[in-house]
Amino acid sequence: MTDTPVSIASIIQVRQGGVRSVNVERDLQQTSVVEGYSLTVQARRSLERILDRLDNSTISRAWTLTGPYGSGKSYFGLFLMNLMAAGLPAHALAVEQLRETDPLLVQRTISTAHSTKTRGFLPVPVMGYRGSLQQCLAQGLRRALEPLSHHAAIADLLVSQAAWPPETESRVLVDWLRSLLSRIPSTGYRGILLVVDEMGKLLEHCSVHPDKSDIFLLQELAELANRSGETPLVMVGILHQGFDRYAGNLDSISQREWAKVQGRFEDIAFQEPPGQQMWLLANALEPVNREALQTIQPLLDRYAQEALLAGWRPSTLSEQLFVELCQRAYPFHPTALVALPYVFRKLAQNERSMFAYLTSLEPYGFQEYAETHALPSVAGLPDLFDYLVANFQGRLYGSARARSLTETLERLNGAQDLPSLAVDALKTIGTLNWLAEISHVQATEDNLLFALRRPECDDEAIRGALELLRSQSLIVFRRYNRTFAVWEGSDVDIDERLMEASKHVGGTFSIAAAIQQYLPPQPVVARRHSFRTDSMYK
Repeated sequence: MTDTPVSIASIIQVRQGGVRSVNVERDLQQTSVVEGYSLTVQARRSLERILDRLDNSTISRAWTLTGPYGSGKSYFGLFLMNLMAAGLPAHALAVEQLRETDPLLVQRTISTAHSTKTRGFLPVPVMGYRGSLQQCLAQGLRRALEPLSHHAAIADLLVSQAAWPPETESRVLVDWLRSLLSRIPSTGYRGILLVVDEMGKLLEHCSVHPDKSDIFLLQELAELANRSGETPLVMVGILHQGFDRYAGNLDSISQREWAKVQGRFEDIAFQEPPGQQMWLLANALEPVNREALQTIQPLLDRYAQEALLAGWRPSTLSEQLFVELCQRAYPFHPTALVALPYVFRKLAQNERSMFAYLTSLEPYGFQEYAETHALPSVAGLPDLFDYLVANFQGRLYGSARARSLTETLERLNGAQDLPSLAVDALKTIGTLNWLAEISHVQATEDNLLFALRRPECDDEAIRGALELLRSQSLIVFRRYNRTFAVWEGSDVDIDERLMEASKHVGGTFSIAAAIQQYLPPQPVVARRHSFRTDSMYK
């Protein structure tokens, strides 16, 4: 390696495919969207469930995808439409992507969509907004059908729809859609795939303006889909939370009615496991100077093997895949790679926020770190702590569950002249304490040694930093689970006081004698005998 420092930003860049947010209406014709899609395990499982219902002619053809912001639901909806609609520009690319990942599943998809005999499913993307449910659906259907207006049967439907009043009755829309289903085979399509993104905004409008938006339209659409027979209507609504959360301000009778509507849909909980998010993160980092990166490859290999031995591997990842991800995820230290999915889950966000961390210019974010650090620096848990405090401090102080982080920040602000290693150790302990309830990693001594160990910092120095923090009552060691924790109580060291007390009373205090003195034994009368015989003696 040359004497001139090589900045991380000059050797690593972020792939844009998994970063951007998508719009199901605007991006449907964009091939680049499918090119950048990462077909995850969750996506394949969701596709399998939808195909199962179509293949078996069951009554479940109305779905909701429910998951936190940024979990990839909209991206999956776009991929699903490209996969099922043979006429879309990215159809062949979507099929090939699925074939590379799961050849059996792609054959099922082609067979179910009849995409070799027909044009597959007509994609109808609808982007929800805070407005009338009827009007939003009518607009989406019209945009999807306009390219088919040269068919006489479709042209008639478009003409009749143009005469609808602004607030069309739900029954009119459902009857119109039923008529569309009967005519769609004449256009070469097998059925209709209706994807309603941001359906929560439509539900919010329904709850606030029940006189202008009819929630029962969703029930009627779901029932139409579930009974659609040989010309299927598949409806997929994308939500961030369940129906009942949107109906929280309604009276109990209305809430029960909303629950009935929700019951017409089969729900898919759409959230990637942490191991999958680690794969997405590593896949988003693209080396642009492999020669420079190769100079630190032995160090990256050592970090990966030590992470495996220290128990940082999530149970859902194989040992081989975990080591590979740790090696590919530079400049992230394995501890930061494992922690990042849990960090954004604790913040009630997901992959989009994780990728926003990679691409944004937020203080202490990835871009700033890459610009200000050089090989062989690695971003660890102290760097994640700095990012959280700089960008989410208000939210952290407003949440009781973030006390570990806020206590750590207060201890840092109150401490004076702490060495940099002790500061990093305190940040690492605070971060691990915060993640402990949802992750498999704890602030044990072995985990802390691995998290803080660097070529310029050995285990002896780290243990010295931990002892310094303990001597200043900034952290405590919990013997029952052998972990360190940020001290959240008073300045009294309970363990030390108990040890001191045991020295004073050791050898001179008898528990048995004290019990005899303060709780002398009382005579016990055999009352059962007296009850039976009216006598105290035999």
